[in-house]
Amino acid sequence: MLIRSATIVPIRELGRTIDFYRDILGFEAVDISAENGFARVRRDGVEVMLTVCEDDDALRATANNIAFYIWVEDVDALFDALSVNLETLPEGRLRRPFNQSYGTREFHVKDPDGCLLFFGMGIDDRA
Repeated sequence: MLIRSATIVPIRELGRTIDFYRDILGFEAVDISAENGFARVRRDGVEVMLTVCEDDDALRATANNIAFYIWVEDVDALFDALSVNLETLPEGRLRRPFNQSYGTREFHVKDPDGCLLFFGMGIDDRA
């Protein structure tokens, strides 16, 4: 039986990335091993593992090809709750809530190294 999963994201700087997930997205750092270049951040039932990577090609590949989808109960409420922090992001790192043609409502955020996070819900899931 599978019980949970966590995305592993290669990053350039541990402190900066922990700050992003904590201060912008509301995650909590639950495990930090600076000497090993590793941390876990968690919010509700979602966990992300961060691992320092010094390979520029791998970091570029992450920024250009890696994304993960986080299902949420109410995408607009989450966006509103985070909006003050999200508005501090540089241009091009935030896409506000919108409806997708395939039946979801989403907003998108890029972390400091360009990994794309989708926050979404089914349009039919709206109360």
